[in-house]
Amino acid sequence: MDKISSVELAAQRQRTAEAAADAARADVELEAVAAVREGEPVEGVSEISGIGSADLRYLERAAEDLSQG
Repeated sequence: MDKISSVELAAQRQRTAEAAADAARADVELEAVAAVREGEPVEGVSEISGIGSADLRYLERAAEDLSQG
């Protein structure tokens, strides 16, 4: 395999990994918002999810706005 093919394969693996990380991040955000909506404390969900409390509150409000709008 020539070097350019190796670079192309490595770049594709990186893009695939980044897409998977983005999808996982979105899953965590959705589950964290759902947990807060179901009454779990923001601070606990924040600690477990790695999403800051302020960011989690923002996501919850944004999700609420989208569901109403």
